[in-house]
Order: sequence, then C-alpha cells, then structure tokens
Amino acid sequence: MSTPAVILWPDGRTLPLQPHLHQDSRRRGIDLYVEDARPYPLGRQATLHAGGAAGPVNNPARQAWMSLTGGSLPPVLRGPVAFTGPADRDGNLAPLPTASADVVQRAADLMDGCVYTTPFTASAAQARGERTYQCDAHAIRRDRRVGRSAFVVLDGIGATPDVHHFVQRYAPRIAREALRAGNPVKALIAARLAATADRQARGATATAVVAVLDSRHSYVHIAWCGTTRAYRASRFGAAIPLTADHVRAAQLHRHGLPAGGRAPQAWPASSIAAGSIGERFIESRRASRLLLCTDGVYGPLERLHRLGPILDSAEDAKSAAAQCVREAVAADIDPGNGTALVVDLHL
Repeated sequence: MSTPAVILWPDGRTLPLQPHLHQDSRRRGIDLYVEDARPYPLGRQATLHAGGAAGPVNNPARQAWMSLTGGSLPPVLRGPVAFTGPADRDGNLAPLPTASADVVQRAADLMDGCVYTTPFTASAAQARGERTYQCDAHAIRRDRRVGRSAFVVLDGIGATPDVHHFVQRYAPRIAREALRAGNPVKALIAARLAATADRQARGATATAVVAVLDSRHSYVHIAWCGTTRAYRASRFGAAIPLTADHVRAAQLHRHGLPAGGRAPQAWPASSIAAGSIGERFIESRRASRLLLCTDGVYGPLERLHRLGPILDSAEDAKSAAAQCVREAVAADIDPGNGTALVVDLHL
C-alpha cells in the first residue's frame, strides 16, 4: 500500500490525497493546499513540495525532512507542505512509499499530543595541563518543567586571567539562554551582543559549542563558533564529527591564498566575539552518545585514533569524559587545557 501524497500542516494535522500524480493532476491536487509549490527531492524516498506561504514555521515538516535525509538541515518551511514519492524524467510523481509516509506521520504526531522523552546522563571532565590558568569552561542546565536541557563547552582564546574569568562567566550564561530560547544559535548571538557591551570582558573571548535537547523534538540542536567540536559515537567504534571548524586556514584556502605552516586549530576564525556561527540538527536516535570538547582533547586523541574507541568502550558518560581527558593529557607533548563533556541519551 502507498499514499500518493500527504499534506502536512504546521500544527501537525495531516490529509492523505489520492490524485493521479502526472503533472496536471498534481497541480490541481497539491496546489489546492500548497500555493506556488516548489519540489525538494529528498533522495530516492520522497519529494517535499513547499510554497511561499507566510504562515507559521512548519516544524513537523522540518523534522520529517531530517528523518528522511539522515539529518540534513532543511530550509525554513512555512504553511502547509506536501510529501509525495520522487519524480521521473517527465515530472510525474511516484506514490509516497509506506515507510516514508510513516516517517511523516511520526513527525506530525510530535505536534499533535505525542511528546518525545529523552532521559540522559551527562558528565564533564577537565584538565589544566601545563598552563597557568584553566581557560576552558563547561555548563549543563536542565529545566524539567519545559523538558529542555542545554550543554555548553567554551575554549578560551589565550591563557590570561581575563580569559579565565570570561569563560567562567559566559559558559553558564550561554547555557541559561539556550535553555530559555530552546535554540543554541540564539544563545550564542545573545552572548555575542552581551560580550560586546561587557566592560569586564576586556577583549577576552572564546570558541564555543552548544547542544540543546527538547522533549518536544526528536533531534539534538547544535551550534558552534570556532574550533570547539561536537562528535557522536557510531555503532562501529568511530567518532563522527558533527561540527566543522571555523579556521583561518580554511578561509585562506577558499580565497586561493597560502595557509602557512601553523596547524589550522591554532587559528580560529570565529568566536563569541565575531565570525560565523554553525548550526546542525541530528536525530536523537543517531546520537546515543555525544561528546562536546576542546582542542586539548580532540587534538591528541585524533592523532592517535583513540577518540572513537574511547567513546565506544567507556561504560558510561562519566567514564567516557574522564578517559578522554586522561588520555589526551598523557598523549600530548605540551598538554594544555582540555575539557570533555559527554551526554548519553537513553532512547
């Protein structure tokens, strides 16, 4: 059995359609609900038809998009959208496979009374290394009332008392804002605005990674700036990066200029003060163990190919965080600050 098309509204309501899916009939069917429908192929599984509506953001459609594509970030979808099967060369649409229709329905159920509950355990470990000051910081905040949690790791740029005080103040501040807004990008933007006007900052800044869990969503929302990273543990003992470093070497490479001899990690091109903010969504079921960490942890462990094995073999979040930091310090010739924050999702 298959359903040629499913209309999905922002509030989670769905409507199955049974028109013939050649081009003329599609316009008479889908376009009754989706004005100026534009098709977005979602691999070989489905096609999403979204229009230029100015209505509310269609979060169920965004979640269905991520589920069908394995986590890729969708555009902002507003108003009703339609899901069908893929199109052939003539523009005719195949029926929506049953498995894909089930994915769409599960996403719709999130806004129709069904709520994901994602209990977790989290733990962090730190080492100062051979530095005078600890210029990393982390924070974990949870609001049981709204079912939301935030996790933050900062890596101060520099090794001065001002940087130390900056990260200690801004890690919990960013976590609180991420918890309130439910959006790590907004939390980093708010921190940037606050730091600009903060006389106590004295020019200090840090790179950052922030993750937000929300019981209404089936995904983890991640944002970052600079070279602080997030990873997920895979089933095969690998650590899969969820972030892409903002580094000056990459910027120079894009403009065809020589990057020089220093390691890219030494030149963050973004921070809380200025620069790009990256964003990523990852389905919770694909991220049973998350790691947020600074370069003092991932640098030595990636060189030794130990990051994945540690995440795979550690018994719990506390053991994983402690082992990451312990082995990173032992492996580095000149160990610096290192912080690892591990989150285990109990799905």
